[in-house]
Amino acid sequence: MRQISKSLLQERKAKVLYAVIHEYIKTGKPVGSSVLNKEYNFDLSPASLRNIMAELEEDGFLTHPHTSAGRIPTDEGYKTYVNSLIELQRVAVEEEEKIKQEYEKKTKEIESLLAQTSKILSGLSNYTGFITSPKAKVNEIRNIELMPVSKSQVMVVLLTKTGIVKHKMIELSADSDELYELKKFLNSKLRNLSLEEASKRILVEVEKYQDNKKNLFQLAEKISDVIDSIQDDVYVDGTSNVLAVPDFNDFESARNLVKLNEDRERLKEIIGEDFKDSGIKVQIGGQGKIADLKDLSVITTSYSYGDKIIGVLGIIGPKRMEYEKIMTLVQSVSKVVNGLLLKMGDEEDEK
Repeated sequence: MRQISKSLLQERKAKVLYAVIHEYIKTGKPVGSSVLNKEYNFDLSPASLRNIMAELEEDGFLTHPHTSAGRIPTDEGYKTYVNSLIELQRVAVEEEEKIKQEYEKKTKEIESLLAQTSKILSGLSNYTGFITSPKAKVNEIRNIELMPVSKSQVMVVLLTKTGIVKHKMIELSADSDELYELKKFLNSKLRNLSLEEASKRILVEVEKYQDNKKNLFQLAEKISDVIDSIQDDVYVDGTSNVLAVPDFNDFESARNLVKLNEDRERLKEIIGEDFKDSGIKVQIGGQGKIADLKDLSVITTSYSYGDKIIGVLGIIGPKRMEYEKIMTLVQSVSKVVNGLLLKMGDEEDEK
């Protein structure tokens, strides 16, 4: 009797597992050995296929609902499948062009870019798209402007390197020469600092500045408020897309998803922002931080300004999704966002 090597057995089991997952993603129905034989041309008898599927169930990669003879993937099965996608296929040129064209309607402001990105991720995936705003700990100050509006009012305009612009009207009596000197002083001390660092430093630096100290300290407090107002946020679009998927006909699953959309702090916690590289991260329901969202998967990657990672974008969808397609989409959108941010930064430098 011919012996089958362990490596060949493992290879066959992997192929059967991926075929079950692929078929289940396509149809949403439990997969039986007869379907695999018909659709995937395995050079195996139906009995051999059933044995392999039984072993995969014992290993924790497959399960079967109720009394059905067919199998569906477990979270561990999905995870194994995702981990097998080591190299993502390159997005077709026309697909990448489509992504770029979607951005043509954007304005020059970063907030519009972020909102547009969540819409594009949602629209191209038919799931929920999201992107976090640039993190305060890495988002650096490009320039501070002080513009006199009246004898007692000054407009403070704060511009970051990623293009975020914030402005605030404050009460301050100062002539144009004083404002010019103060602006020079503030930029010399705060330019190129992160928002987080600038918020800590501004009051300390102004205390050292002697001229008209009382007024300046009040101004510093108000500028500090402007800096602090640039909060880490997350832009989300397309929650209703996921709710429309048949997988979410369960009330509890739908309720959890709506609750997640409303609780941005919880969403930021699940997304996770401790990215050290630009790789793809996949969280599958029942694992990690989304244990209470058992029917969801979250696919994320980082985006950058130059060589500095500043935020995270991604897609929330059902566990039964086309992982390779969605992972490629997320990576492609990140690449386009990186290029647009650099372009916006270059245009600002030229002003």
